[in-house]
Amino acid sequence: MKTLSVLGAILILSAACAKEATPPAKAGETGAAHHEKHWGYESGPDTAGPEAWKDLPGDEPCGVGKEQSPIALSLSGDGAAKKADGPPLTIAYKPSRVSILNNGHTEQFTYDPGSTVSEGGATFTLAQFHFHSPSEHTLDGQSFPLEIHLVHLNAEGKPGLVLGVFVKEGAENAPLAAPFRTLPAEKDQKSEPSGATIDATGVLPASHARFAYDGSLTTPPCSEGLRWRVMQQPIEMSTAEIDAIRKLPHLSRTNRPIQPLGGRTVLLVSP
Repeated sequence: MKTLSVLGAILILSAACAKEATPPAKAGETGAAHHEKHWGYESGPDTAGPEAWKDLPGDEPCGVGKEQSPIALSLSGDGAAKKADGPPLTIAYKPSRVSILNNGHTEQFTYDPGSTVSEGGATFTLAQFHFHSPSEHTLDGQSFPLEIHLVHLNAEGKPGLVLGVFVKEGAENAPLAAPFRTLPAEKDQKSEPSGATIDATGVLPASHARFAYDGSLTTPPCSEGLRWRVMQQPIEMSTAEIDAIRKLPHLSRTNRPIQPLGGRTVLLVSP
């Protein structure tokens, strides 16, 4: 994988990563006859869908990785998460300016420095949060309209921990209501309302009971070694807020299919 700056790491971890890969041209293939392939959620002449991400240069882990994300989460049955008293999750978020980017894969809220999550002696810095439609993880076989991923970087500036939050239809989410009225509609468009702020605490549920497992990026290059902490309790957003994303071009379906659990253990950690 190519060397990335911190900003590059932020973009890769979000579903909004816009990485493009150019395969070697075949003999006799020149000019317009050769097309660049980039990753996406549906296959097309110039787009590699999830089943073909592994064929893009540098993205081989999407096909050969043994600890890939997302996975099916369960509270009962043979695959039920094991209840555990894990290390506490200390969340210290501060308000941030509103800075939203639509890069064709998601709406990404870039977060100002200074907000952290600590767990087991390690501290991770919130870099951004973004949305998948429908949810990437499932809970007892159920998919949710949206899933929020709050992406945190480790001390080396690389993706280290992701908080996942399920979203169900219900009451308006007040912290997101105003920003969602300014979502950029087209790829590469940005929205930075002057003076507008947002507090990521508002996109977390009241209970911090969570599923904990080791996994990967859910977008290319599907790098492994991430701590996944998926909140058991969903939050609510209004139908209008949810549709504000789902009705945008290319954002109605932005979820990677469920990946095999393999030999991993999923814990259900009390708050």
